[in-house]
Amino acid sequence: MIMNIYKGFFSVTVLFFLAFSSLSAQNTKGGNGDMSRNVPLSGEAGSDGAVRLTLGYTGPYTLTELSDWSRYENGTYTGHVYREVRASIVPREAEAGSFLEYLGNFFVLEETLRDMRQSARGVDAVIPVHFRVDRDGGLTVIDDKGFPALRGFPSYPAGAVHPGARWTARGSRAVDPLNQGRPVIVPLIVEYEYRGTELYKDIPVHRIHARYSPRYQAGSVRDKPGIQTSRIPADSDFSALQGLHTIDILLRVSDGLPLLIRDNLDETFTWPGGGTLRFRGFTLTFGQGIVPLDRETSITILADTLNIEPPEEREETGAVKPKPAVPVHGEDGSLDIQVVPEGIRLTVRDLRFAPDSADLLPGEKARLDAIALALQDFPGRTFLVEGHTAAVGRPRNEMQLSVERARSIVTELTARGIPADRFIYKGSGGTKPAGDNSVEEGRRLNRRVEITILE
Repeated sequence: MIMNIYKGFFSVTVLFFLAFSSLSAQNTKGGNGDMSRNVPLSGEAGSDGAVRLTLGYTGPYTLTELSDWSRYENGTYTGHVYREVRASIVPREAEAGSFLEYLGNFFVLEETLRDMRQSARGVDAVIPVHFRVDRDGGLTVIDDKGFPALRGFPSYPAGAVHPGARWTARGSRAVDPLNQGRPVIVPLIVEYEYRGTELYKDIPVHRIHARYSPRYQAGSVRDKPGIQTSRIPADSDFSALQGLHTIDILLRVSDGLPLLIRDNLDETFTWPGGGTLRFRGFTLTFGQGIVPLDRETSITILADTLNIEPPEEREETGAVKPKPAVPVHGEDGSLDIQVVPEGIRLTVRDLRFAPDSADLLPGEKARLDAIALALQDFPGRTFLVEGHTAAVGRPRNEMQLSVERARSIVTELTARGIPADRFIYKGSGGTKPAGDNSVEEGRRLNRRVEITILE
């Protein structure tokens, strides 16, 4: 599998979904600015037609970002980039001093052709995120890996606005174009214009237009041997960035949830030796609020459908102990159901494949029928299928085999009526052992497929 080397460049932003009135917004023109009481907090128009863009949707949500860019290396067109990032973000109880706190995951999917987007997609990376939001809209990312990329964007003026109102505000963006794991935080000054309300798919929305021109120049150029060429070196941070983004944002009037963001971009990165990398195209971000998984109820549904009965335990008196609600471990050890941060995970062991192959043996038909039936109880959810192998000293082959087996499971479940675009899949080879690889029982535990119902 080819790693997505541009995952840090994506403009996925969590703050689109917080929709804060920002105290940093300034130079508002065209709004009355008096925060008058006849302007509802929901963003509906007041009696004079003004609106106040304030705290919006703060529940769990998903993001899907589709990017379509032309790529130029040192001025030469080198192909088209079709990328996808999905995110699932869930609020949690905030720690003292924070207004809101969120946990979630960003799934960076493999590059694909435009006409393959309705098929199951391989995953290049799963990036956990944990961030806090202060009452003034400030964002603190815990263990920052460059996601979310945009911070403090969008920002809204404190007062009410009319169509044509303009304001500027500061923000920042985490940029890591070669996925070096060293995101550079680039400051931004964003210009906004409120363009009024309209209908989007029969839903009333606010339209906001924004633009910013990222400008970055490294404080000093590190002199590293072997990089003073026109090539893009893999071991060096970029030294400069310049470009232009023009963005249209459609916010749902009822709660501030952004339904669509279109970012038209043209950016060029420059490296110390003079090499350049340019992206030109657009990125579409779609948002959707979600109903949180009722995890214990969902586990009960899965266990009933799959006929998983945990082994009974007895008290010293001989009385049967109550069966645990979560997790559920099948008596023969071949199926487990448990809560994980991403959602609910079904672990399937002892799936029988042809040796060193992703071809399932015919005897697995009944088990796959049951798994497909169980997943159909979760309409609209996305399923992450992850393959694992035992580690026997062939890591490259093990990784490839785990990917192929995960993809094989997706193919089988799709053939049983679950839409392919609800699946994403990845392989982990023998890198996440569940048992001791030095003994047969440990290797048996490590040969498994995990199907996670994502939050």
